[in-house]
Amino acid sequence: MENHRGLDAQEAARFALAASAFSSDIVCVANGRTVNGKDVMSVMSLRARRDTPVRILATGPDECAAVRILSDVLRASGNRSTQDASSHIQ
Repeated sequence: MENHRGLDAQEAARFALAASAFSSDIVCVANGRTVNGKDVMSVMSLRARRDTPVRILATGPDECAAVRILSDVLRASGNRSTQDASSHIQ
């Protein structure tokens, strides 16, 4: 995802809440950090400011839906455009 607004506390909370609805493991990658996407404090710790690329990775039974919907959550909350959202299958 291209992060056009930044992940402030409200957006991080919205993202973590949406991520928690999935049984897959969800991680976010930005600024060289990889964090648990289901934990609001972890998502906030990415310090993803305006235009920071954020990558969403999911591993589990609903990984494709998770990446698709979580990408939509970020896009809707900050007018973001998709750059890179992918599911990670191990």
